[in-house]
Amino acid sequence: MARIEFHILNSSGDEARIRHACLLIEQLYQQQKTVFVLVDSDSTATKIDELLWIFRDQAFIPHELCTAQSPSDDRIKVLIGLDNPPIDFQTSIIHLGNDALPAFHNTSLIIEIVDADPVHKQQARERYKQYRDQGHQLDTINH
Repeated sequence: MARIEFHILNSSGDEARIRHACLLIEQLYQQQKTVFVLVDSDSTATKIDELLWIFRDQAFIPHELCTAQSPSDDRIKVLIGLDNPPIDFQTSIIHLGNDALPAFHNTSLIIEIVDADPVHKQQARERYKQYRDQGHQLDTINH
């Protein structure tokens, strides 16, 4: 079973979730982990892609939008996409969608980012219940 972290933000909006996702991507990248960022729209994928290019002046995180040929280079450690991740990118998943994730065999960490919007909080509660019922280890981290 995967460990699932719910990161609860005290601000709301997609921008807050995307910025927090970039912080987590950077942390996981520094730990030399591959990361798949699962989003629910092309616009969110593009925003994350663009922000990762300028996120830190001193660091570059090799990443790309996921395609059938991804990763295009061995140095790519972060993929951003709307569909199931390639097997090598299933270990750590940052989930920015609103539905519970399907089970991936290789997943050890799923990160759910929840902003302060009441609708998003309710959707996160439903995902939390589904994950709990599936037997996953759940953690809540308030920011």
